[in-house]
Amino acid sequence: MEALLNCNTASLAPYTDVPSNPWDIVKVRHVLRRLGYGLDVTQENNALNQSPSIFIENYINTAANYSVTPAPFWANWSASDYGNFVQDRQPQIEEWGSQVIDDTFNLNLRARMTLFWHNHFVTRLEDYAAPSWMYQYYNLLQTHALGNFKTLVKEIGKNESMLVYLNGVLNNRFSPNENYARELLELFTLGQNNNYTQTDIVEAARALTGYNSFTEAGAPINFQNITFDNTNKTIFGTTANYNHDSLIDHLFASRPNEISDFIVKKIYRAFVSPELPVAAITDQLALTFRNSNWEILPVLKQLFKSQHFFDAAAIGTIIKDPIDCLCLFIKESNFSFPQGNYYTLLYVASLLGQQYFNPIDVAGWQGDRDWINSSTITGRWQGLEYIMWTMWNIDQNLFRNIALDASASLNDPAIIARDIVNRFVPQTLHTTTDYDLATTVFKGDVPQNYYDNMQWDLNWSSVNYQVVLLLQHIFRMPEFQLK
Repeated sequence: MEALLNCNTASLAPYTDVPSNPWDIVKVRHVLRRLGYGLDVTQENNALNQSPSIFIENYINTAANYSVTPAPFWANWSASDYGNFVQDRQPQIEEWGSQVIDDTFNLNLRARMTLFWHNHFVTRLEDYAAPSWMYQYYNLLQTHALGNFKTLVKEIGKNESMLVYLNGVLNNRFSPNENYARELLELFTLGQNNNYTQTDIVEAARALTGYNSFTEAGAPINFQNITFDNTNKTIFGTTANYNHDSLIDHLFASRPNEISDFIVKKIYRAFVSPELPVAAITDQLALTFRNSNWEILPVLKQLFKSQHFFDAAAIGTIIKDPIDCLCLFIKESNFSFPQGNYYTLLYVASLLGQQYFNPIDVAGWQGDRDWINSSTITGRWQGLEYIMWTMWNIDQNLFRNIALDASASLNDPAIIARDIVNRFVPQTLHTTTDYDLATTVFKGDVPQNYYDNMQWDLNWSSVNYQVVLLLQHIFRMPEFQLK
């Protein structure tokens, strides 16, 4: 597929509210869709009353200060704690899947960065199987999601899910296994073929030996000296008796430029645009990353407060992933979606290609245009209609409220339809004809003379279903798929 051009030429200088580029509702929603999963109209308007810098500072700090999700009672169970390990674990997997959706709705940037690192430090539940390991992996990512990247790299290599998924548990001095060492360099820190050799992989694998001691699925995997290769290894041209932690220290000391460049580009693609900008942008972010001793927050704050992030060329440039598509719609509609249906949302997302805890492969979901094909686009419509009809069965007046919240008009269908459309798309539609079509859909079966004579307004009994018709129309817009 032909690469697209990133036309964003704005700098990383702080964005400020100026008449030529005002802090408006479009930019507020841009922040909320990229850094979190949306807010209702009242909360959006409150954001407009703050300066962009203060709003983003507080938004990020709030996410960083959220407590990690409390552990379930089965957080440390192993196979022998179950009556039937194969059958009894499924309710726990579903319980934690529902918790992930709850976190998505409530933890904003912390939830989004947890998913980002899950798609970076990939493990797959279908390979390691144990719910306790699933929880511990999620907890590790959530704990360090907005913390120190080097610390996260150290911890993830000792995590049971990773040790099983990438064969670290099989890596010992008698039979070294290169799988994790290869992905540590290629996918997790440096990037493919970026200043490392096959010898570096082989020697790094020897440094990572020793994490082999465990009794059963779900039980801790411990380090043991007897299987550790307690001899010198030569990595990046330097010889020492490296172990797991000293290898990571050496990696970050020897290849800081490669690591910082690789990670900030991945953050950029996930949060700003799938197409990279001029090198000066990522070079500055990489320098911030190194100078902050691998802390993640300074990089995010520099990027998200910048003119570059708020440039018009950055808005509406990323295709929503399935979780975005479903959860943003719920939040932006101000629906209190029933918690008993949370796991169904996760299941729908999996049908659309995003199965939480089971990314497609070790390289993770590639995202953006990979999310959309002839099958998944219709699946998105069906998933959104599932949400809509679930809420319809709870309270039909919720749909009237969408119109009342979105628009200041009570009786002009063109203005109301325009405002509802703008509520759910990242930028205004291209032509007035697009809005005219939305207005026609919204009018439904109400005779035209009621609009002409201004007899119709948002208090009519037909309004709830009129909003449903318009939402179905919006779901199918290409613009709706973007954030």
